[in-house]
Amino acid sequence: MRIVCCNKYFFVNGGTEQYLFRILERLPHFGCQAAPFSVAYAGSRPSPYAPYFLPPPGDPGQTHFDTLSKGLGAVARLPRLMGRAVWSFEAKRYLYRLLDALGEVDIGYILNIYNYMSPSVIAAFKQRGIPVAMRLGDYNLLCLNYQLLYKNRPCERCLGGAYRHGMVRRCVQGSLPASLVRGAAMYVHRLLGVYDMVDAFVAPCDFMREKLIQGGFPEKKIHVIRQGVEADAPPATDEKGNYILFFGRLSPEKGLDALLAAYQDLAPDVDLVLAGRGVGGYEDTLRRLVRPGFESRIRFAGFVQGPELSGLISRALFCVTPSRWYDNAPLSVLESAMHGAPALAARIGGIPELIEDGVTGVLFRPGDAADLADKLGGMLADRPALAAMGRAARERALRQGSLDDHLARLLELFRSLRPR
Repeated sequence: MRIVCCNKYFFVNGGTEQYLFRILERLPHFGCQAAPFSVAYAGSRPSPYAPYFLPPPGDPGQTHFDTLSKGLGAVARLPRLMGRAVWSFEAKRYLYRLLDALGEVDIGYILNIYNYMSPSVIAAFKQRGIPVAMRLGDYNLLCLNYQLLYKNRPCERCLGGAYRHGMVRRCVQGSLPASLVRGAAMYVHRLLGVYDMVDAFVAPCDFMREKLIQGGFPEKKIHVIRQGVEADAPPATDEKGNYILFFGRLSPEKGLDALLAAYQDLAPDVDLVLAGRGVGGYEDTLRRLVRPGFESRIRFAGFVQGPELSGLISRALFCVTPSRWYDNAPLSVLESAMHGAPALAARIGGIPELIEDGVTGVLFRPGDAADLADKLGGMLADRPALAAMGRAARERALRQGSLDDHLARLLELFRSLRPR
């Protein structure tokens, strides 16, 4: 089977790209040829398909809206940015070049194309008679800012197509122009039935499936295929460090302000390590929340990956996922479990589907620093129970299935979409 995977980033920006690189590596073991179609940013990984990548809407180093929308040239870039948000004939043209080079293609697999590639690529596949499956890692089809979040609280005002609320509230980066463009694009896509062309939507959890149905997407097209874990993940270790860990993107929806408040209110005798890249200057915001006397105990480790990250997770007493948004199936919870580190996580979105409260991890009320501090203290007070919880978390993750199990189900879906 020949598959083209579309994603706007070809470097690790978050969980979607981690997933992309994992499946690109594993699909050949299933007899599949998988070709990426992406945007040619300066930090993109090498690929034999890079000559077919779409030029970026700004400079090659400008990978996010907060840099594209500011400084010299921002006004000149606006028409191209609008095209990439609404409908990009340029993206279609570049995808056609890749399809022509590949010959027969069986499936277009869409990951994150929003704002930098546009759903015109869906039409490109369909005009060539190629079925399209779309994996949803967030709520971009339902919400202007993709998080169903407003002022750090869950919000469903736009659910079902009332995007004017997000436009008026400036839900995209706090910018009225950006919110108007994004909202207009969503209205155009809904009017044209752009996403009606998608043959199947792949959701990572039941919670997201329900939100899509509430948002008007046909139930029969939504397939829950859960994330798989690495079958060769390293064994859990009993050699623990004296720290708790957050790893992931440092951004407001992650609830890190509540984590910092809870940790400093409790003042436990363990360190807090935050491993990840800050978005839009948010790391500086978090550093300003560190109180006097905690500077040496709250460590910002920066972006960490590979064996270094694996070691950080496996030696952590436990990992914290304090999300404020409807986090669907965070890879961090599964990765923590596979390393024998239980998760202390917010009871929100699809997270409760991954954690058996009190057995494989602990859940707390999202955004509630007092409840988080209480649960954090409870976990630290019973180290033997913490170790047992880590073992149970790993066993549960293994039962959920491997990445190969995930791909087997995904390919079964792909085969069902192909013309008979």
